[in-house]
Amino acid sequence: MYILKLGGSAITDKTKPYTYRRGRVAKVAKALSGQRAVLIHGAGSFAHPHVKTFGLTNLGVALTKASLRRLTAYVVEELADAGAAAMPIEPSEIFWGKTLARGEVINYALERGMYPLLHGDIVPSDGGYAVLSGDDIALELAKAYRPKAVAFLMDVDGIYTAPPGTPGARRVEVITDLPTAAAGGVDVTGGVRKKVEVGLEIAKLGTPVYYCSIDDVEAVRVILTGGRPASCTATL
Repeated sequence: MYILKLGGSAITDKTKPYTYRRGRVAKVAKALSGQRAVLIHGAGSFAHPHVKTFGLTNLGVALTKASLRRLTAYVVEELADAGAAAMPIEPSEIFWGKTLARGEVINYALERGMYPLLHGDIVPSDGGYAVLSGDDIALELAKAYRPKAVAFLMDVDGIYTAPPGTPGARRVEVITDLPTAAAGGVDVTGGVRKKVEVGLEIAKLGTPVYYCSIDDVEAVRVILTGGRPASCTATL
């Protein structure tokens, strides 16, 4: 079994609220080729505006949940059009904070040949409603299922020493620890830093982690057949 995280920046335009980038998810579907996998998508431009404006107030939670359902519907429909049947599962119904409380819902979908599809969400917790990122979900599921590999599919082809496109920026082939990455000049701020931290935690479980472009269908195919793609950053 594999875990694929579809980045929010890869499937939405974060500069334009509620803008879905159609066509990229279909490429992932073509690479799945019947492999057992759990899919996770980021919230992107669908959830962030509401959280930023209203926070975790009751209104903020309600509007964010509505937007996430809209984004999930786009992803499910595009996967289906490409021949991959996904079962959307709201993390708020199976997570308590960052802890997976009802794994049987995921198991049921996998056993029936469907792709469980989760997403970054607002979930109940001991301290009230809390944001649960797609990266947090990937880590928790990796602990529970010990997949063959985890892939973060982004709008760039890996982790870079500086923002991609800037002079001198280069893609890092392998990241082994966060201090080394930071000392080497890797851009590990914000969302990128979170992905690196999560990837290192997953790698400690013995699961290889890859950071690839969502458009790199061949890299996804290589990962899903047990290989290591040369066109991605790895955490081993």
